[in-house]
Parts: sequence; structure tokens; C-alpha cells
Amino acid sequence: MSMAKFPPRSESYEIEDSLSQILTSIAMEELGLSHIINAEGEKIQYVLGTLEGANNAVQPSSIAEIIEVNESVKDMLEKISLNQIFLFAKMSTALNAYFKTANDSANNGNGNNGGNGGNGGGGEEDGTTIGVDGETLEGGKVGDSSDWIEIARNGDFSLIIRKNFINTYTQANDYGDPFWQRVIFGINNNYAPSYLRNKINEWFRGIAPAAADNLPADAVLRDYTVQNTALSAIGSGPVPAGINNGISKPVDQHDGVGYDVAFALSYGEAANFISLEYAWDGGVNTPSNTIAQSNFAKIAFSPDVAGYYGIWLRSPGNNSNYASNLWMTGRVFQMGINDLSLVYPALWVYSNIFEIT
Repeated sequence: MSMAKFPPRSESYEIEDSLSQILTSIAMEELGLSHIINAEGEKIQYVLGTLEGANNAVQPSSIAEIIEVNESVKDMLEKISLNQIFLFAKMSTALNAYFKTANDSANNGNGNNGGNGGNGGGGEEDGTTIGVDGETLEGGKVGDSSDWIEIARNGDFSLIIRKNFINTYTQANDYGDPFWQRVIFGINNNYAPSYLRNKINEWFRGIAPAAADNLPADAVLRDYTVQNTALSAIGSGPVPAGINNGISKPVDQHDGVGYDVAFALSYGEAANFISLEYAWDGGVNTPSNTIAQSNFAKIAFSPDVAGYYGIWLRSPGNNSNYASNLWMTGRVFQMGINDLSLVYPALWVYSNIFEIT
């Protein structure tokens, strides 16, 4: 057969041209492999005497000859399988590089740092994390008792937050009652040793005591979760927080059971992605962008006899006696660490989780 040929190279190559050439080369190799596999199949047919058009006068093959040919075919197919692994890696590398370039280009062109409370999505100054008026992920489809809300994206990853708080109290008869599920932040405004962090890790790792919530070990959600930079992002220690404070990023490494895969949002993440307004140190309230306001309306907040309760956040305050909180009114601000609030864990996940039907 004649060999497939590449189209003539243009003087100026775009990234799409390069991707097309790489994918074409992979297709050509696959075509060659298909002919080899077909030849191996015909080899077996020949020794068995079933190959159409073969010389029927040939003496029937012995068992030993059939076994020898079978071993030869087996060796060839093993080598083809190994080649398939290399071709898959080649294709994945090319596609990932292409989509990363495309996403970076789109993010750099459309993102903003959210610092002015405008109508665009918030994020870091380089625009790599973009707030979105996101989709709802049905909890029943991913193995959780609550739905999840997408609030931001970074390339092929989505930042999601649980629509409902987790039940942290150990008594089953108080399940779902926010009065009993409130927790204190911790002994200071640092997230690392906080009671909030412990509760989130217990829930995600399935080791919460008694009747407290645990994410099931077989939850499909775990198949899509990735590591993140939540603890290493700015805002994880006792320093002043701000609109760009503590914006976490995903790490392209699947982790369905580890510590700190699930985490609390930061002051900056809440202000940019899921709030109505924000303030700091008693300053003037600044309206959040429209995306954050829309996402805030999707979260399930439950009032009880003592009033409305907020969400603890990861970022600290600039006072050791205060941490950050997203209040039930939609306002992000400082709150006493010994006050009580609810736990709404967040996760970075592969965005294709929304393709689950």
C-alpha cells in the first residue's frame, strides 16, 4: 500500500497546525499497526487452514506448529500494546499542551483580579482563576447527600462548594439542625491548626465520629478530586486578608482520600466567587461582582431560633482573635474565632465531572 503523506508545510505554523501534524502522525502509525494486526490474524488462519485463497494442498499444521505460531503472534501483539501506550502518551501530551495554551490565552484575555468589585469574574492578578456563574452538580450522581455549586474555573478544573453544611455533631437526632452543627474556628486565626480544618478532613476522609457526616468511601466524587494549593496560598497564616487573598489553585494530581483535598474557602475566594459584598477592618462594604452574587443565591443557608449563621473561611484576619466568615447576609468580613458558624467544604475537581449523567 502507499504511505500517507503530510500536507505541505506553510511558512507560518500556528499551534493548531502543529497539533494537526502530531495527530496525523499518530493516525498514520495506528494505520500501520492495523495492517500488522491483520497480518498476524491471517498468519493464524493460514496454519489453521481457514485462510481464504490459501493453497489448500499445504499439509495440515501440527499442534507444535500451531503453538509456535500462536507464541509468535502473542509476542507481536504485546509489542503493539506497548506501542499503543506510547501513542496514547504522545496524543495526551499534545492535547494537554494545546488546551493549556488555549485556556491560558482565554484566561489572560477575560480574567481580572476582582479588586474593583466589577461585573467580571474574580481571580488572581494573572487571570488564571476565573469566577463563573457555574453549574449545579447533583449530589445523588456523585455519591454525596448534598448538591455542589461550581463557583470558579482554572483550565480543566472547577472549584466547587457544597450547597449544604456538613453535620458535625455526633448525635443523629440533631441531624440537619444548624443550631447543633455550628463550630468554633480554633484557638487563633490560622487555618492550619483550626477546628474547622479538622472537621473538613474528617468528613472527606470518612473518619468523623458517631453520627457526624462522612463522605462515603465509594462516592464517585472522589474519582474527580485533585490536590490543591489552599494551604500554601497566601492567606493561610495570621496576616491581613484582602480581595486577592488566598486564591487557591488545582494541582493536576488525583487524590480521593488525602488530607486537605477538601478545604475551606478563603476570604478572597468568597469575595470573588460567592458573596454579595465584602469589607475589612470595619471598612465600607463593597458590592461583589454579579457572578459572585449569583453563586451566593445557590447556597442553602438555614435559619433557626438563634438567627442566621455563616460559613467559616480559610483566610485569617489581621487580629489573632478574628478569622474570616461569609455571613448569611452575603457579606464577607472578620468574625471572632470563638463565635459559631457552619462548615461548607470546597473541592478542586476535574471539570468533566459535570458530564456525569
